[in-house]
Amino acid sequence: MNERTRRAVLGAGIPAAVVGAGLGPYLAYRSDLPDRVASHFGISGRADDSMTPELFLFVVGALMVIGLGMCVAVALIRERLQPMVGLGASFIGAFIGALAAGILATTAIGQRGLERWQEATLPPWALILWIGGSLIVGSAAAWIASALPTADDPGIDTAPPAMDLAPGERAFWTATLSARWPLLLGLVTVLVVLALTQLVEPWFALVLLAPALITTTFSRIRVTADRSGLTVRYGFLGWPGTFVPLSRIAMAQAIDVRPTDWGGWGYRGNLTLMNRAAVVLRAGPGLRLDLHDGKVFVVTIDDPDIPARLLNAEASRLTTT
Repeated sequence: MNERTRRAVLGAGIPAAVVGAGLGPYLAYRSDLPDRVASHFGISGRADDSMTPELFLFVVGALMVIGLGMCVAVALIRERLQPMVGLGASFIGAFIGALAAGILATTAIGQRGLERWQEATLPPWALILWIGGSLIVGSAAAWIASALPTADDPGIDTAPPAMDLAPGERAFWTATLSARWPLLLGLVTVLVVLALTQLVEPWFALVLLAPALITTTFSRIRVTADRSGLTVRYGFLGWPGTFVPLSRIAMAQAIDVRPTDWGGWGYRGNLTLMNRAAVVLRAGPGLRLDLHDGKVFVVTIDDPDIPARLLNAEASRLTTT
């Protein structure tokens, strides 16, 4: 898929498909909807607020236009954007647009034939279905945007420094980095969830608990470099983990990481879909890996020069072999 085709799909194909999937069912069943449609649902899934069909279409449609407008903007802007800016805008825009389209379609299909909006319900599976579908659409948009031209990447200007290892000599390096913000954010969320267990349905509390636990895992990372490659372990249990084998590493270097250049804090990007990924716990020193296929992986860690030189030495050995 060339650049022109990618821009067409991102700026026209995805928006047209999303608008059709949401607006089509709503307009098709508009005459079968009640005088007011349920616009908000309680934790139990029962409707507790309503709007006129026209106002509902305007509000949700505006949300869909704003989201898809971000995809259109990325497709139309010819200036080279920072890699994570284009990817992030495409993902968020497509996700919001698809989410709004799902709301329109679910409302039309679920409330068709009802006499009163109070009869409407929102089953958990419908919520999971449209959020999951929105994530897929957002990921597809990010994948398409990943191949668009981006701002020049400075990369490595000179030959990367390598550790001086004697023939047959092996080196092993490991270090940990801790951050308070994921732990505090996760703990606060857990406390809120525990307080809500007395007020909401159990399944909703579990939905809130999952991101809290995921956030907490980023309170600590352990980075290891050796002849097998680079490994990043998350949380105090060391699970899950990210492994970059030595065979994929072209070169490594120590860099100064600015979270805004990589999309913020936490695990940002995706090597498979976006060609770039970063584990950012704080601003400052970090290790950058340039892979043979042009992809880039970054992790914040203290004293990154040591693992960079170790990996360069082992990569050089592997290439020579």
